[in-house]
Amino acid sequence: MKKSFIYLLLFITFQLSYAQIQKSDSFIQGVITIDSSQEIKQLVSQKIQYNSTNVNSFDSYRIQLFYGSENGALRTQSKFRELFPNTATSLEYDSPNWKIKVGHYKTRLIADKHLQEIILSFGDAIVIEPKK
Repeated sequence: MKKSFIYLLLFITFQLSYAQIQKSDSFIQGVITIDSSQEIKQLVSQKIQYNSTNVNSFDSYRIQLFYGSENGALRTQSKFRELFPNTATSLEYDSPNWKIKVGHYKTRLIADKHLQEIILSFGDAIVIEPKK
């Protein structure tokens, strides 16, 4: 009698546990809807547009591709423009060397993401922090 009671209790416990698992899985597939006013949506889209177009070149992260001779810098800049025609490049002279810097990135994260693409073709590329 005692054994059958323990087996019955274990059986009921497992059944209840299984029912709880099935119940919690049904909540995972829910949908969340957020209602906001049209003015909020407009402000968010304006902020996104402003952030994407107004990056101050003095306050932005850059990627440096090359540091060395003028001929090497010009070759590197030419090769980069062929591979990434939509990314801005600049040639800078820091006596006695030349630098090739590309892009203007608002955050380090964005610069690092683009660096992952660039580093496949330019192995010495590094992210340069903005001047403060």
